[in-house]
Amino acid sequence: MSILPAKLLNRSSLIIGACVALTVGSAAPAARAADAEAVTIDTTMIVKTPPVRLDKPAHAGRASVVLMTGGNGLLSLDATGTITTSTGNFLIRSADLFLRHGLNVMMADALPAHPTGLNFVARLSAGHAGELQGFINAAFNRWGKPVWVVGTSNGSISTVTAGGFLPALAGLSGVVLTSPVTVLNSGTQPTFNLYASRIVVPTLVAWHQDDHCSFSPPAGSAALLAVIPSAHKASRTFEGGHSVATDPCGAFSEHGYAGIEDKVVKDIAEFIRRED
Repeated sequence: MSILPAKLLNRSSLIIGACVALTVGSAAPAARAADAEAVTIDTTMIVKTPPVRLDKPAHAGRASVVLMTGGNGLLSLDATGTITTSTGNFLIRSADLFLRHGLNVMMADALPAHPTGLNFVARLSAGHAGELQGFINAAFNRWGKPVWVVGTSNGSISTVTAGGFLPALAGLSGVVLTSPVTVLNSGTQPTFNLYASRIVVPTLVAWHQDDHCSFSPPAGSAALLAVIPSAHKASRTFEGGHSVATDPCGAFSEHGYAGIEDKVVKDIAEFIRRED
């Protein structure tokens, strides 16, 4: 049965779409920027628009974010583009919050190119860099706004690839890494480190001070930030929330910002707006 993220299902019925300003009196109609929109995409580069419900209206889209989920990167989109797995992931369950801050949202699925999902090697590969370029192109072609790649947990490995692969990906305005996995294996750590040392686009690295996931220690996030040479980089450290996960790397632990999603997305949006 197809489902949408839990936070998106429990919303009043406002479907995201384009809006046009109403005519006032006898004045000519004034053009109004389209409201931020949420879409899904897979590695065939076909964009789909499943219904997304909000408790508050989306703001006019000022920039766009391509969201790279953690784990194996599988969203398992159905024929309508509705997400059927990974709905609890921090970025996916927070899609409506990005819209509220005027950011178009493109949620990327690893299928069909990666039927068993993305591992470390795949996320750092030239083939995946090509997929990321395709997502960036699709976001810009749809909205014509600056495009940022935002990753969480394992998805931040993809984000490092987006920012540090050569030749550089065209049309990338910046990257955001949340709870980044910085502890890789001996076969992939050197490539990850190399890509990180090449990131010159605006970069935000965010982590929870009580993240107990062994793959994303807070000290690793701080060290990653130090390696990135971008002249426009910043960090955000978060605390609090209400973890309900037994797995320290789980989506509803401190690693996944359980209970503080609003604060984290607000800070991400403010950084993107300031840089754009």
